[in-house]
Amino acid sequence: MRVEEIERLLAVFYEGNTTESQEKMLKEYFSAEDVPEHLKEDKRLFCGFHGPTPAEVPTGLEEKLIKMIDRKEEEELRFFQKNKTRKNWRWIGGIAASVLLLLSTGYSIIYLQNNGRQQLQNTFNDPQAAYEILHATLLEVATGLNTGIEEVVEAQQEVKRTNKEIRKDIL
Repeated sequence: MRVEEIERLLAVFYEGNTTESQEKMLKEYFSAEDVPEHLKEDKRLFCGFHGPTPAEVPTGLEEKLIKMIDRKEEEELRFFQKNKTRKNWRWIGGIAASVLLLLSTGYSIIYLQNNGRQQLQNTFNDPQAAYEILHATLLEVATGLNTGIEEVVEAQQEVKRTNKEIRKDIL
């Protein structure tokens, strides 16, 4: 078979458009020992794809995977059990905050009714003082947001660490 025809078939093969007979022709060609120098790399790649020996599975891999899955499952159960109590406290705290909000709203309504619904007034006469208070409030909000972002970054690092452990245990 001519080299030009093999090169054309290789181009079609790398595009994924070859038929089984064309792939068989390529396999037969590359199984021969005398291949031009510029096709040596293609031979190595093609023989890797269609080589006679399948990939070897390490002995005991299945047992290692089962043990690792069981261990991770136990860790997951411990994690969720530990966090379950935190969720309960958050739930109780949310209810307490809601009750407090309702009580303060009710108190405000009663207070306004008893005082004849006073007109709300501007709380600041000096725009500079209002600006300073607003600036301090926004700084506090930004600090809280940055804390939240730091926690997200820590969680991402924990996920990466877990992925590394999994890869290490598998290999």
